[in-house]
Amino acid sequence: MKYRIVLTLGIAFALPLVPAVTHAEGQGKLKHSPQDVFKAKDKDNDGLLSQEEFVGEAKHPAKAADAFLNKDTNGDGKLSLAEFMANDGKDDAELEAERQARAEAKARAEARARAEERARAEARVRAELRARAEQRAKAEQKAKAEAKAKADKWNKK
Repeated sequence: MKYRIVLTLGIAFALPLVPAVTHAEGQGKLKHSPQDVFKAKDKDNDGLLSQEEFVGEAKHPAKAADAFLNKDTNGDGKLSLAEFMANDGKDDAELEAERQARAEAKARAEARARAEERARAEARVRAELRARAEQRAKAEQKAKAEAKAKADKWNKK
């Protein structure tokens, strides 16, 4: 009797140490929490999942890569735990709309960057042309001054 109580208490205290694992829909398959899956996939332990880590050894790498792009809401090429867990309740249409919105925002930002670069290039060309015009003007003034000095020298003789 004494040993049963000790054994029961030992099991009762040891149970919280066992990781929480549930059976999915009674099929006998183990289902881990999203945090556990995230930690298992995060091979370099940087707190982010790259596409390579996310796809890993997936049975359908193309589908996994597509899922990665859908989950990457900020478009940085890495999944945080929040991004990893955020899309669980969204349907495909919502995810696709978000992905398209991110792609459009990225395209607008790239177009803005190209326009800014084009404006900087045009400003450089204008500055270069202005500098050349100033050099020409100085050279013409110098030539006129030299010609006048020569003419004055000849007139004095």
